[in-house]
Amino acid sequence: MTPLVFRPRFASAGGQFWVLAGAYLLVGAILCASLATWAISLIAAVVLYVGVVLVLASMLVLTFRHTWFAIDAETVTCKGSPWGRPRVLYLSQVVRVLSIGRIKNSLPIGVLVILSANGARLGASRWLWDQDTLEQVAAAVSADRVPIERRPVVGQIEMVRELGVDPEFKRNPAHVLVLLAAAGAGVLIAWPIVRALLL
Repeated sequence: MTPLVFRPRFASAGGQFWVLAGAYLLVGAILCASLATWAISLIAAVVLYVGVVLVLASMLVLTFRHTWFAIDAETVTCKGSPWGRPRVLYLSQVVRVLSIGRIKNSLPIGVLVILSANGARLGASRWLWDQDTLEQVAAAVSADRVPIERRPVVGQIEMVRELGVDPEFKRNPAHVLVLLAAAGAGVLIAWPIVRALLL
């Protein structure tokens, strides 16, 4: 069987893509404005912001070019980013195909989750993938094996309670370090703004 290959298309990116892109641009502007108040000059902050926008744009182009799903008679394979390695699930072990319209308390972006019996999962969000393509992926994976579950809204805690934590995440401590580094950077960047508001 020739594998079915699905790729995201920039031309079909919808409102959810632009919401996320706008959020990144806004966060970058806040970051540079905050740094300009205590660490660098205004001109340096503007140059930094332009650099951030260029880096984000180049990462976006690479993401669209190097992200895909491939489905054959036995497996579903997903490459979720230009930097990650492809992840493979055996179709015989897929126990759930879950289409979620929105995650509570997050940007209004839906997701598709393909869950294996051992807890491993593949996922795709609708900031990158259009609804039609994700529906085709879900249909190809589920076929006659498992039904597609559709949920309009799911809370983050509810989703972790229901699906558990991906074993891949548990095995790789780098994920935790990245989250801690992001939280630390957020505190450093936001501190001058918080202090100014409190004074």
